[in-house]
Amino acid sequence: MQTIRKYLPGMAVCLAIAVPSWLLGKLVPVIGGPVFSIVIGMVIALWWKQPARGTVQDGIAFTAKKVLQYAVILLGFGLNLAQIAAVGAESLPIILTTIATALIVGYILYRGLSCLLYTSP
Repeated sequence: MQTIRKYLPGMAVCLAIAVPSWLLGKLVPVIGGPVFSIVIGMVIALWWKQPARGTVQDGIAFTAKKVLQYAVILLGFGLNLAQIAAVGAESLPIILTTIATALIVGYILYRGLSCLLYTSP
């Protein structure tokens, strides 16, 4: 009972992020719920500062480690090879665009920052 009480606040925060993200993922399946969760989590982290350890942090860490691992395992049980091939073929352009954009932006930032840092006055 003490363990549940310890993890419950953080798990509730994760659930409060997961449900709207899941619903948004259903509305926009190309983006998906996980991307919405990451964005919502980043926005919340901008304003909500938590101490290094605490009841909310413990629950979030438990959810990120244990619950997420078991959810991925259960998700794998529901897939077959035809579904994996269909999703892979459908999402390949998005994956390639995302990787190319990240590499290009990273290169531009590298060149810009290296010019600023390594030029002598």
